Amino acid sequence: MSEKIIRIKSGNEEFTMSVTEEEYLKYYRPWWKMKKREQRNRETMERNGYTEESYEEWKENDMRTELFAESMEELAEKRMLLDVLRDAMDSLMPEERELAMKVFGEEMPLADYAEMKGKNPRTLSDHKRKILSKLQKFFVEHGFEIDNR
Repeated sequence: MSEKIIRIKSGNEEFTMSVTEEEYLKYYRPWWKMKKREQRNRETMERNGYTEESYEEWKENDMRTELFAESMEELAEKRMLLDVLRDAMDSLMPEERELAMKVFGEEMPLADYAEMKGKNPRTLSDHKRKILSKLQKFFVEHGFEIDNR
C-alpha cells in the first residue's frame, strides 16, 4: 500500500503526517473537499463585496437563525407536546414502548424488528395494532383529536 504525506495547517501551526492511501481516501479527502467548498464560498462572497469577516459573521448568523427562528410560543407548544408524548410512552409496558420506539420512532420495518427479537412478525403486527389503540386512547383522553383514516 502506498503512503501519502499530508500537511495540515491550523492557524500558525503546521503538521506533516504520513498516511496510507486508504486513510487518505477515507478521512482526509472528504475533510479537504469540505474545506475547499468553504473556501470557494468565501471567495465568491468576497468577489461580491463581502469581507472574510462578514462571511464568517453571515455563516454564524445563518446557523443561529436556523436554530432560533421559532418564537417562544412555538417552543412552548413543542415542549408541551413532547411532554404529552413522553407521558404517552410512559403509559406503555416496557416491551410495548420498545416496539413503539423502534417501529414508529426509528421507522424500523416490523419484519426487521421481529427478526431482531426472534419473534413472529404476525404476532408483533397484532401487538403494534394494540399499541396504536392504546396511544390513540391516551391522546383522546388528553384532549387530542385523532384522525382515523
